This record gives sequence, C-alpha cells and structure tokens, in this order.
Amino acid sequence: MGWSQRQGVLDSQAGQIINLIGLMLVILAVPALTIYETWSEQAAMRRAWNIAGPACPVVEASPTLFGAKGPKAFEYGDIRFERRFGHVSCVAPAKRGMVGGEVYRVCQFSAPAALAVTTGGRTSLYKPGVGQRATVTVRDGQVSCVVGGWFTG
Repeated sequence: MGWSQRQGVLDSQAGQIINLIGLMLVILAVPALTIYETWSEQAAMRRAWNIAGPACPVVEASPTLFGAKGPKAFEYGDIRFERRFGHVSCVAPAKRGMVGGEVYRVCQFSAPAALAVTTGGRTSLYKPGVGQRATVTVRDGQVSCVVGGWFTG
C-alpha cells in the first residue's frame, strides 16, 4: 500500500474513528496508571508498616518512667506520642484503597525505652525496654504496641 493509499485510509471516517479511539485510550491510560501506582504504593506501605512482634509491656504511670529530663513529645494527627530516648518515623497509610479515604497512624521508634500514647483522652503507657525497637499503631482509636520494627533512626 502506497503513501497516498494509506493517507486516504487515515483521512476516511473509519480512519478518523480509529485515531480518535487510539487517542482516547492514551488519555485514559495516564490516569489509570496513576491510580494503579497510588494504590500499589498504599498497599506496599501498609505491608511494610505492619510490624509483627511481641506486645510491648504495659506499665503504670511513674515519675521515673521518662527520667529526670522528661519525655520527648510530639503530636501526629490528633495523637500525642511521648518517648524517653531514640528517634521516630511515622506514616498514615490509608485503611483500604487509596488516598482520600480514612487513615490510621503507625510510628516506629528506634529505641524509646518508654512510650506514652494519648488519644481520645486516654493514655497508654509501654516499656519496650532499653535498646529495643517498638512500633505503635493507632487504628480507630485503639492503640497497640509491639516490640520490633525496622526503623533505626
């Protein structure tokens, strides 16, 4: 088929419809790829931050829990976190699906020794131990803490 014959096919009504369909597929592919990429990243984040391990020991309030200097404190969302030592890294993965939905909070601590988590007017106190990593998850107002994690600070 020569150039003029191909040009005639492209200029025909059927050729224009095929070109339009091709253009629409390209236009739709970009948002579809972005949506899939976002969904994949959220799913990967939920998997990476779903830390398994033994439960952190729960302790009672004590004036010596955080030492003479007191706790290092910060707020993330509407949750207050306090630790005695170490560094922290937090994320807010979507509960399901992608961005725009409800999220929960997860914080990994490199070596906190002691933790206090306050949400909804309740404070939970934990003592994972000196030099132990800990991961705190707050989902639907429920606090959980496990000894373990991969964050090193």
